[in-house]
Amino acid sequence: MNLVEVALPTPLRSTFTYQHNQQESLIGKRVIVDFGRRKLVGIVIKNNHQKKVKFKVKYISKVLDESPVFNAQKLDKILEISDIYQHPVGEVAALFLPNMLRKNTTKVSLRKYQEQVLSNKKLGELSILTDQQTQCLKNILAVKKNKILLFGVTSSGKTEIYKHLVREYFMNGQSSLVLVPEIFLTPQLYESFVKVFGDHVLLYHSSLTELQKYKVFLKAKLEGPKIIIGTRSSVFLPVKNLGLIIFDEEHDQSFKQQDGVRYDAKKVAQVLNENAKVVFASATPSLSNLRDVESSKTSVFYLSQRYGEFSKPKISLIDISKKKLQKGLHPEVYEKITKTLNDGKQALILLNRRGYAPIYYCNSCGWVVKSNCCDAPLVYHRFDQRLRCHRCGSAWSLPRECRSCGANDFDSKGIGTQQLEEVLQEKFSDYQVVRVDRDSVSSKSKRSITSELIKESKPMIFVGTQLLAKGHDFKNLSLIVILNLDFGLFGADVHLQEQTAQLLIQVAGRAGRKQEGSEVVLQSRLVDHPLLKVLQNGDFSAVAQSLLKERKMLKLYPYLNMVYFKAEDTNQDRLNKFLLEIKKKFSVDGVEIYGPFENPVPKKNYKYRMFCIIQSDNDSILNAKVRSVVKELAKDSRKIASWALDFDPINVT
Repeated sequence: MNLVEVALPTPLRSTFTYQHNQQESLIGKRVIVDFGRRKLVGIVIKNNHQKKVKFKVKYISKVLDESPVFNAQKLDKILEISDIYQHPVGEVAALFLPNMLRKNTTKVSLRKYQEQVLSNKKLGELSILTDQQTQCLKNILAVKKNKILLFGVTSSGKTEIYKHLVREYFMNGQSSLVLVPEIFLTPQLYESFVKVFGDHVLLYHSSLTELQKYKVFLKAKLEGPKIIIGTRSSVFLPVKNLGLIIFDEEHDQSFKQQDGVRYDAKKVAQVLNENAKVVFASATPSLSNLRDVESSKTSVFYLSQRYGEFSKPKISLIDISKKKLQKGLHPEVYEKITKTLNDGKQALILLNRRGYAPIYYCNSCGWVVKSNCCDAPLVYHRFDQRLRCHRCGSAWSLPRECRSCGANDFDSKGIGTQQLEEVLQEKFSDYQVVRVDRDSVSSKSKRSITSELIKESKPMIFVGTQLLAKGHDFKNLSLIVILNLDFGLFGADVHLQEQTAQLLIQVAGRAGRKQEGSEVVLQSRLVDHPLLKVLQNGDFSAVAQSLLKERKMLKLYPYLNMVYFKAEDTNQDRLNKFLLEIKKKFSVDGVEIYGPFENPVPKKNYKYRMFCIIQSDNDSILNAKVRSVVKELAKDSRKIASWALDFDPINVT
C-alpha cells in the first residue's frame, strides 16, 4: 500500500492520508481527492511509511501534474510558514499557486500558456542622483547585512534609488521584487519602471484576471532577470534568482493579511528568500523596524533632503472645540481653500470615513438604522440610494418606515467623503472636486481616471480617505486639511498612536512638492495633546524615539512578542466561556494573557467577536506554548464557530 499525506485547502489543522498505485513519487504534485462529499485539489506533502492503518484509506482520484509544482525546498518553506503562523498547511500551500492551478486543471491542458519569453531590449536611461542619493545607493550595495531600512523623508527621491538598485541587480542577472501597499499605487510605479526596463517589468496584484496571474506566475519562473511590481501576494511568486526585495511605504498596514492566513509579507519575504537583500523604505518607518535598527539587526541609511525644489510644509492646528463647524469644516478652513484655489493651487481634504453619512436615523423617535448581520449603524450612500455595512460589505435598501415608531421621516447625521465632495463642489462650483476612496477606485477604469487627475496641475480639490496619503505625486498641492484625527490619539490598540503619527506625516508629505508656502491644517479638539505638539515639527524621528523610549520602559510592543487569539461565534456566552478556557491553557511562567476583550468591531456577519492578548519577552516559550494549545484545540474544533491566531498583529479588528 502506497500511502501519502495530502495538504488540503481546509481550516482543519492536519494533513490527510490517501493511497495510490503510482510507481513514481507524487511528492509536490497536485492531486484530486474525495473529501466528504466534495472533490478537492490538494498537494502531496510527504510519503506515509506506515504499513498498517486503523482506518479505511481512500484512493487518490487523479494526479494533475506530470512533474511536481513544488520541489522539496519549497515544501519545506510552506511547512515553515505554516508553523510560524500556526495555520493549516493546505491553506498556506494554496497561497503559492495561482487560481488556475488551484482548480481541477492539468498542466497538460495549460501547456498552451507556457510559451513565455523575456525580451533582450536595451535598458533605458536613469535619472542622475543627488550626492546624498548616490551615497545612500553605495551604502546599500556595500553593506553586508541583508536587512536594510531606507529612512527617507517624503519627496527625497526613494523611487529613483529603487531603480538604480534594481539595475545593479539586473546587470548581475538577478531579479527584483518591488512591493507597494495598494493596487492603486501600482500603475504609477509600474510605468516608471517600464520606461527604464521595458517588458522585463511584470505587474502582479489581486485585480488581474486568473489568466493574467497565471502568465505572470509562468514568467516569474523563467531564467533571466526580471522586475516584478506588486502588492503583498507577490511574495509567493516563484521568482527565479531573486536577489533584491523592496518594500515601498513599509510601515503600511496593508502588507499584513487580515484574514485567512494572517501573514506579514515582510516576514514571509525574508523566510522564503534568505539570501536576498531586503530594503524597507519609508518616511515613517514601523517601530518594529526601528527596534531592529536599535538592536543592530537592520542597517539604516538616511535621506534627509527633499528632492528638487521641494519645501517642507507648515503644520498648524485649528481648535474646533469652541467653534461650530460648517458641514464638518471650520470657517477658517473654507477661507484657506478659497485662497489656495485663487492662487492657482490644489487643496486636499483627508477624511477617513467613506459614504455620505455614517448615521441614518428616524427623525421622529431617534431610532438608528443598523445591520442585522453586524449590529452596526449602516452608512448612507446617497449616490446609489443604499445603506451599506462597512464591516462586512453588505448593502441594504432604504427603510420605508421606522421599526420603532412606524414613521417615514428619515435623516442622516455626520459627514463622509461623498457628502464632503458634494458640499465642496457646491461651495467651489468653478473648480473640480475629485473624491478618492475605496468606492471611487473600485475598478481598473476608475483607478486609471483618478490616477490621471492626480497628475494634473490645474487648481482643484481632492477629497478622500487615507488612500490619498499613500505615495501619490501631486503636481500642485499646497494645502492639506486633516479631519477626525483625534480618534487616533486614544485607544487600547498599542499601534494606534504610531499609525496616527505615520498618517499625518505621510499626508503632509504630499504637500510642498514644488512650491513655497504650503500648509497642513489639523482640525482638532485636542490641540494641546503632547503627540500633536511633537508632530507639528513634522519630524517622525522625534515621535518614534519618544514612543520607543516609553514602550521600552513599560515593556510593551515592539519590545516583546505579541499574539492575538481571536474568536467568533453566534452565541456570545459560549464565545466568552471558550476564551476563558483558552486563558487557563496559556497559564504558564513566562507568558502573560489578558482578556477576553470585546473586539472594537464586536459583531460581524451575525457572529460576535472577542479576543485575548498573549505576550512574552521570550519568543521560544511563547511559540512552544502556542503550538501546544493549537495541537490540543485541533482535537476538538467544534466548540465555537471559528478561532484564529494573529502573530505580530497590527490591530485588533
